[in-house]
Amino acid sequence: MLRELLITVTIAGGTALLQTIMKGSSRTNRAGSRHGLSVDDGLFWSDWTISAVLALSGSVIAATGSGKPLGPDVGAIAWGYGAIIAGGILLPFFLRTFAYGPNAQLNRMGPGGSGWLILANAAGIGILFMAVAAGVQVYEW
Repeated sequence: MLRELLITVTIAGGTALLQTIMKGSSRTNRAGSRHGLSVDDGLFWSDWTISAVLALSGSVIAATGSGKPLGPDVGAIAWGYGAIIAGGILLPFFLRTFAYGPNAQLNRMGPGGSGWLILANAAGIGILFMAVAAGVQVYEW
């Protein structure tokens, strides 16, 4: 299981890095800045939640296609999809209510003002981990 989680972190981190590079290279510089990126460009929780849907669904489809009965793994599947649903419904509501100000920009929180960014991304990677862990359990024979 640890190997799968390390692969997940590597892919998620690499994707975030490449996405940031592509965003930064496609934008003009902001006034007084060397780049065109904003704090919101560091939010990857939604990408990781979507990746969680794909990872878990792919495992379930592959397992059923191989003829594996899912009965023993229904609990893991429910927890995985429960995390995904929470990430798709509750997390956006939570962020809109608490993390964003009236100007639609992230409020500053914690050291360096990046607390909401860290919290949202931690939730996203946690959702992805739960889906991958459930998917590994489902697909392992």
